[in-house]
Amino acid sequence: MDQSAADELYEAFAVLAGSDPDHCSYPEGYVKRQAVFACHTCVQEGMEPAGVCLACVNSCHDGHRISELYTKRSFRCDCGNEKFPGFSCRLHANKDGRNVKNSYNHNYSGRYCSCDRPYPDTDDQVNDEMVQCVVCEDWFHEKHLQAPPLCCDSLTEMVCVGCMKRVPFLWTYAAHFSVSAVNSAVSSRETTAASVCCQQEAAAASADAGVCAASPLCSGSGVCVFTKLKDTETHTDQHGSVFWPYDWRSKLCTCTDCKRMYVASGVQFLLDESDTVLAYEDRAKTEALRSGGGVLSCLNTLTHQQQLDTLYRLNEMKQELCEFLQQCSEQSQLTPEGLQEFLEGLRDRKRRRLD
Repeated sequence: MDQSAADELYEAFAVLAGSDPDHCSYPEGYVKRQAVFACHTCVQEGMEPAGVCLACVNSCHDGHRISELYTKRSFRCDCGNEKFPGFSCRLHANKDGRNVKNSYNHNYSGRYCSCDRPYPDTDDQVNDEMVQCVVCEDWFHEKHLQAPPLCCDSLTEMVCVGCMKRVPFLWTYAAHFSVSAVNSAVSSRETTAASVCCQQEAAAASADAGVCAASPLCSGSGVCVFTKLKDTETHTDQHGSVFWPYDWRSKLCTCTDCKRMYVASGVQFLLDESDTVLAYEDRAKTEALRSGGGVLSCLNTLTHQQQLDTLYRLNEMKQELCEFLQQCSEQSQLTPEGLQEFLEGLRDRKRRRLD
């Protein structure tokens, strides 16, 4: 397996590791961020969209046709509610009829991007990368971003063109802080951006008082950063999706008026730097390392012979997974049917060993 494939698997592990695989997340309410899945066996085309947590995928929807939606913010598990007629959640049966604060998009129906196509798309011969918008959380093909994709380790978030138009004040920040084509004068503003980063602590200290000290443009006057940026803004082309650097959220104004503006636009989560997928993945990786990755903790409870047997089976499964991925790479395709067949093969071999 090449390094990029290993990195992708590790990221996938981080997403799943950040969610509880054994207990339904419903009692936790609207979870800040968790791995969410759509079951197309239970919720078919034409029905109201619904999502389920990782534990319910494992316990209630095993063997069903599942789509992994990566992570979603502020989501409560729907498994077994009225959107699943005649179906009850095995892990937490007592649920409200519906979760009124959940937000859904066409991802829950197995479609993505502005082209409203499935992924993977059997009719599309181009294996195009997809990028998730941090605002609407839809996934977009690079060719449909209406902006040239950028390759940079510091890039962690993208806002699609539809969300930029829906939240137009972001164009002002994009003109100063983004790394997309919309910010054609990035190099001339590097000093300003660096100064902003150096004053983040001052911004945090003054945020409660409604004073924006996150930028030298404020000069301690208490004037809104957004207003100052807008006053110094030159004409920019407001089109296409926008890519943002790692620390862009820390540069958003936190004065009282701006906070009201974020709430009115439904993007108040942008002020929460722990809302990012990167922060979620980092927490999952840290927890996995702290607890020995779960596997090491379990091994400590086994006898020496059981430990050897377990490690042998894990290595065997790893080898089978590597061979499967290598075969998919050579054939340039990984289909849901092929993945399902591989997983069923693992289950059959496990049953034979138990028998």
